[in-house]
Amino acid sequence: MTSFLTKFHSRRDQLRSQLCIGIDPELEKLPKVCLESKSPLVHFSETIIRYTHTHAVAWKPNIAFFERLGAEGYFALEHMVHVMKEVSPDVPIVMDAKRGDLANTAKEYAKYFFQTLQVDALTVNPYMGRDSLVPYLDLGGYLFVLGLTSNPSSADFQKLKLHGKDLYLYEEVSDQMAKLAESYPGQVGLVVGGTHPSEIQSLRNRHKDLCFLIPGFGAQGGDLESIIKASGKEALINSSRGITLSTLSENYGEVSKKKSEEVHLQMNQLFP
Repeated sequence: MTSFLTKFHSRRDQLRSQLCIGIDPELEKLPKVCLESKSPLVHFSETIIRYTHTHAVAWKPNIAFFERLGAEGYFALEHMVHVMKEVSPDVPIVMDAKRGDLANTAKEYAKYFFQTLQVDALTVNPYMGRDSLVPYLDLGGYLFVLGLTSNPSSADFQKLKLHGKDLYLYEEVSDQMAKLAESYPGQVGLVVGGTHPSEIQSLRNRHKDLCFLIPGFGAQGGDLESIIKASGKEALINSSRGITLSTLSENYGEVSKKKSEEVHLQMNQLFP
């Protein structure tokens, strides 16, 4: 299986873009034409993929919007991954699941995401420590570890100062992940919210080679030019709702294509 970074770098350089398209199919916000279909999430996700794949450097589906529907949702999730691989096999898939559990449980999650689904990367929570991350890495998976997230209350824990160190907790996490990446080269990245451009710059200065996954651009208010200037090329910049949920009309596929093209052109002009 081609590594996540190989796919990402190839796609990034080919398109001169860093656009990660998030697929967050919140049922209450789907167009009527999707809700009237036999499987709303299948209808929606397949349409988005087929209309926007030419501008996608990566996909980032959020598993929560599928899990809420139980078996039907898991069917839609797995169908979506199949369609992504069929339509755009060169575009890496980052599954946004934010898993974080004991090592033996992590091993089972790892088998589902990296062996059964065969996605390229996964978001994880490092709160339980290194041994909750290693099972994914031992299977060859790529991890985007939560560092500094884009939500307003991220500061509750992530910006606590560590006793005896002139460091915030998120900085310590980033340092620990850089050390983990030495043992698992090419398999560890960091989630850094796009609403924190100065912190992105600080983390980039701290870790020249870590790949960042940057949510928070678009609907959450992050400024694209500031993000790209701070992060450099080794970053995926995600847009979800701003591309995929911007209309309730029947032609939502065409609208999402236009929105993805607009972001793509912006990134072309700002490409480092």
